[in-house]
Amino acid sequence: MSATKKVAYNTIVQIIGRGIITVISLAILWYLARYLGVEGYGQYALIFAYLSLFGVLVDFGLFLMQVRAVTKQPERESYILGNVLGLKLALSVVVFAAAVGFSYILYDDPLLTTGVLIGTISQAALTLALVPTSLFQARLQMQKVTVVNIATRILYFGLIIWGIGADIGLLGIIGVVALSNLLNFVVQWIWASSLSPLIPLFDLKYWVSFVREALPVGVVIILGVIYFRIDMIMLGAMQSDYAIGIYSAPYKVVEVILTIPTIFMSSVFPVITQALAEGTDRARRIYRKAFDFMGLAVLPLAFGALMIGTPLMVLVAGADFAPSGSVLKLLIWAVVFSFLIATFNYSIIAADKQRALMWPYFAATIFNVVANFIVIPLYSYIGAAVTTIATELIVLIWVGIIAYKTLRLVPSFTVLGKSLLAAVVMAGVIQLMGTDSVFVNLGVGIITYGAMILLLRTVDKNIFKEIFGKV
Repeated sequence: MSATKKVAYNTIVQIIGRGIITVISLAILWYLARYLGVEGYGQYALIFAYLSLFGVLVDFGLFLMQVRAVTKQPERESYILGNVLGLKLALSVVVFAAAVGFSYILYDDPLLTTGVLIGTISQAALTLALVPTSLFQARLQMQKVTVVNIATRILYFGLIIWGIGADIGLLGIIGVVALSNLLNFVVQWIWASSLSPLIPLFDLKYWVSFVREALPVGVVIILGVIYFRIDMIMLGAMQSDYAIGIYSAPYKVVEVILTIPTIFMSSVFPVITQALAEGTDRARRIYRKAFDFMGLAVLPLAFGALMIGTPLMVLVAGADFAPSGSVLKLLIWAVVFSFLIATFNYSIIAADKQRALMWPYFAATIFNVVANFIVIPLYSYIGAAVTTIATELIVLIWVGIIAYKTLRLVPSFTVLGKSLLAAVVMAGVIQLMGTDSVFVNLGVGIITYGAMILLLRTVDKNIFKEIFGKV
């Protein structure tokens, strides 16, 4: 298989796999939301939002640095990834011990503190699994990760159904999540070890140099997770479990959608890294096509959520979560900005200009915390959603300026404009249908958007060849 076909296959397999996992994830949400109720689901979401703030300290932007390092030095992949694994193991012990300790200070509820304790296993497994994943990503063999992810998610789904039937409660559910993620890491590690030995290494000198290189990306990712998660923590402190539940259910849908730019740009990342090493002209063409792809993918999702947000949330989470529809209609615009931000961020990091990203993310985090402190007491979860949109817009504008100044990256808005027109027409047709049926609206939306894309000749049939053509 040629390199071009391999990269395209690597991306398409991940997208198909993500589609399957999305269906399973929504089914899990269907069961969990009804079993736990709004308040219980709020506690569940709060525990994992809290742990994610610590989990990002362990990952610290190492994933992209791993992929870049292995892409540039494939002969040292075992040494590089072995040291990253050793580093993450050491960080996991320290960071998650601190997470458990702080939870006893922040929360009086034993249910929350015990949930945090169990959940540390899940969060540690997630970040450790990124080590073998980076090997598969660098080798363009992400179909293996996709297989493992689907298999473990099916197992997780089965255990959830069993757990609900056995009435294992919130802590039991968290235990099931931990078991599923731990199994995912173990299977990936075993499979990756058959390609290249992945034994924890403890070269402290290499750790220091690697962390120093990853520091700008780590700071950006940490700040990004803080401003993306802190609203839920603040809702828990300033409002109620009910408010967290209403906010977190659509947030789960948003998280599922946000895997799309991660998957796509992770595949583009090694290619644009190589292109930048050869010169900037091809890198700019790759960037523009990636930007086109993001617009094509996210705009129908945004307008679709705007039209069917409430019936969708009732379908996936239950009638008690009907207010979540309004939150989803707001958060989806933050998703639009996040898709476009991803094209800038990955290109800037590929060019080794990641230090420039620290300031916009620092400013966005400060803005987010201050704004939430003001609006959450007044507008609860609606205020938090609006703040998230504003924060993402600030980041989009700032990183766009950085990308232009450092790399002269300028997106072409032709495809984005046509995608916008197609999405508006799609929304109009759904409105004219006048039905609350999610499945009917989805079918109509897909057909209408697809027809408009063809009618407007929006898609370049060589889009993947342009992006991956000379790897």
